[in-house]
Amino acid sequence: MRGRTGYRNAEPYLRRDFGFRCAYCGVHEQTKGGSQAFCIDHFKPQSKGGPINDYTNLYWVCIPCNIIKHNKWPTSEQLRRGYRFADPCREQDAGVHFIESDNGLLQPLTPCGEYHIATLRLNRSWLQQHRRDRTQKWTRLNEAYQLRDELKHVIQERPTDEATVTMQRLLSFLSQEIEVLRNELTMAIPMWQSKEHV
Repeated sequence: MRGRTGYRNAEPYLRRDFGFRCAYCGVHEQTKGGSQAFCIDHFKPQSKGGPINDYTNLYWVCIPCNIIKHNKWPTSEQLRRGYRFADPCREQDAGVHFIESDNGLLQPLTPCGEYHIATLRLNRSWLQQHRRDRTQKWTRLNEAYQLRDELKHVIQERPTDEATVTMQRLLSFLSQEIEVLRNELTMAIPMWQSKEHV
């Protein structure tokens, strides 16, 4: 990676290393329509002295987060007081600097978390809704697992008759719906909770 645009050669590696997710908001590429809705961000902006072609300064991010972050960087006074961006490549950010409430709102735990959430506007309404939808899907998935296990138990205890055949069809349908939910959740924003809840 050389020259003013050499860093662009890192794109396929960054996509893989960031799990095809935005380093800041956690949104998956497929949720935003693919990789064209993402770009490379210089964690420490070039205008603030960040290296251009240093892989450790390159992050894969969604375009909205990149636009919001732009060239923002904490002042030396803010840094002295602990206000800075959380660096997901070098530290545990979720559960240390911020957690997620039941309503999908990210709540800061440290000055770093406060700066990170506010500067990147990580409580945008769309992100909150996405996190609430994900939580509801997790609840539905857990309920579906429980129903599937109960239905399996009932089928095992019954003689084979027309009702049992219908239950087996229901079990098959339920298992397929569980797979659909699981696949959807692999694309959802990760759960950002405190360490004791993970």
